[in-house]
Amino acid sequence: MNRLIRKLPSALLVPLLIASCGGSSTQTVSFEIPISAGTFSPQATLRVTVWNAEQLRVSQQTADCAVSHDAQTGLDQVSCPPGVVYQQAHPEEFTFSAASIGSSLHVTTTSLHVGEDYAISISGLSQDNCNNASARVEGRARSAVIILENLSWMTTLMACP
Repeated sequence: MNRLIRKLPSALLVPLLIASCGGSSTQTVSFEIPISAGTFSPQATLRVTVWNAEQLRVSQQTADCAVSHDAQTGLDQVSCPPGVVYQQAHPEEFTFSAASIGSSLHVTTTSLHVGEDYAISISGLSQDNCNNASARVEGRARSAVIILENLSWMTTLMACP
């Protein structure tokens, strides 16, 4: 193995070293998110949620659990399949006023590092002031700055007055 590594070009060694160290670094990640003017209502509060690899793992492990809320007692009850222990994921959350963002959002995370898998969602009141517009992207943070262009925006279809 040592001979093989010595013969590899140095450009190939860096990805090998990163992969052998778990794939992530200590460098945090920022997102640049272009926003089309017609996507959100000017009165909207945009919510950005970022999950890192650990939070995604917790979400996937407990995806089959159900949480029910008793309105009378105010208590939550959690039911999970046998062998599954419920854990709550705590993704980073950011809020922005649509009127103040201009043509893009800039989000700097504290928990997501270069090399980690992630999911990010953006949502808020749509231009019609009734429905919700949202987009979600999953990927691997391959650099300290990720530009999320050409998002596939979805809009709820509620019967609005």
